[in-house]
Amino acid sequence: MSVVRRPARDSVWLAVAPGVVAVLGLTVNFVAAAAALAGLAIVGVATDRASRRGVTLGSGLIFGALLYAGAQGAPPAVLLLVTAATLVTWTTAQHVVGLAGHLGRDAPVRRSVLVHMGGAMVTTLAAGTLALAVYLFASASLPTSVLVFLLVGSALLLYALEP
Repeated sequence: MSVVRRPARDSVWLAVAPGVVAVLGLTVNFVAAAAALAGLAIVGVATDRASRRGVTLGSGLIFGALLYAGAQGAPPAVLLLVTAATLVTWTTAQHVVGLAGHLGRDAPVRRSVLVHMGGAMVTTLAAGTLALAVYLFASASLPTSVLVFLLVGSALLLYALEP
C-alpha cells in the first residue's frame, strides 16, 4: 500500500480560509490587496503540493502587502487583524503540510487542523488585542515608529516559529 504525501483538499481549504480575511482586510489599498491575493494563491498551491517553502513564500508576500498597506496609512486595527490572519494562515498551512508528510492524504486530520487553527486564532487575536491596546494607549506619547516596530516584531515572530 502506498501513501500519498499530499494533504486532503478540505485541509487545504481550511488552511487558506484565514488568509481570505487577510486579503479582505487589505482591500483598503488596491496594490496591497492584489499582492495579498497573489500570496494567498501561492499559499494554496504550495499547501496542496506539500511545499513548506512555498507556504512561507506566499505568507511572506501577504506580510509584504501588509507592510505596504501600513506604509500607505492603513488603520492600526486593520493591520493587526491582517497580521493575525496571516500568521494563522501560515501556521495552519505548515501544520497541514506536516500532517500530509507524516500521515498522507487519506488520514482523517480535519479535527487536528481545526484545533490547531482555533488555538492559533485565539493566541494571535489575544496578542493582537494586547498590541492594539498598547498602541492606542501609547500613541499620544510615542512616535509612529512604534507601529513599525510592532510589525517588524511580528515578522521576527513569524520567522522564529518556522519549523
